[in-house]
Amino acid sequence: MKIITTNELLMALVPNVVTTVEGEQTLFEKISPELQAAEDWVARTFTGEDILDGIAADTTGTLWQRVAGIIVEDALHRAIPSLDLVLTPNGFGIVSNQNLAPASKDRVERLITKLVAQRDSYINLLIDDLRTLAEWQDTEQYQWFAASLISWPKACVNTVVDRPREGQQWDQFLQLRERAILIEDAIAEKWISPDVMTQLRTELLIVNNATVHQVALKVRSCVFNELRGMPRNHWDLDRIVNFIRNNGDIFPDWATSETARLYNAPTIFRNKKESTGYFF
Repeated sequence: MKIITTNELLMALVPNVVTTVEGEQTLFEKISPELQAAEDWVARTFTGEDILDGIAADTTGTLWQRVAGIIVEDALHRAIPSLDLVLTPNGFGIVSNQNLAPASKDRVERLITKLVAQRDSYINLLIDDLRTLAEWQDTEQYQWFAASLISWPKACVNTVVDRPREGQQWDQFLQLRERAILIEDAIAEKWISPDVMTQLRTELLIVNNATVHQVALKVRSCVFNELRGMPRNHWDLDRIVNFIRNNGDIFPDWATSETARLYNAPTIFRNKKESTGYFF
């Protein structure tokens, strides 16, 4: 492991934990597999190995705090259901003594939900920080997040009929993103063009041009409406396309796109003597 490497680092991020007495396993030892799995998930999903190595080198940095928060919250929520269980010759038993009793099922479930919600908050903060790093834009992880107008979890808040329930923001983001990409691709094919859609998707993650950013927000609003079950708003999309066509200096890829040909002057039908029918 690179981020949470000692019990001291772990305990600094976990409140309300009873101090380990001599001879007992530390919390770090108990949940090391979950910590490793969580760190691997962070590297695979958000940072990549090289950037994670750089983050691990500075335990006082903001990025380390973000990543460590994700790892600890994710590891704990996965480990908690088994932390109070011990395997005996007669099967599993619950850890208890005269001073402490096992928490109720409802309390444990609420704690797990809270841990996941806190993890999701750290995820939003991490992406907000990562998108300012030029080196992150060279990673596969960046390319994945930049492949949709729903670039990161917090974009889902207040954009659908039901706000994400506590502890479900990341999962809802994944579900909405998958649906949104299908809508975005359809809009790109008939209105925006795939190349301009790529430009708009990138702009929502890495803000470079205020005008492009506003257009991206308008297109995303159309996508959100469809996610809510509303019909595709051709009127708004036509207005957006006209703006793109009239600002070729900002959207240089539009004019050479296959989609642009759909907006060229249509061929006028002319009656010919050899035609089998005539239109008046």
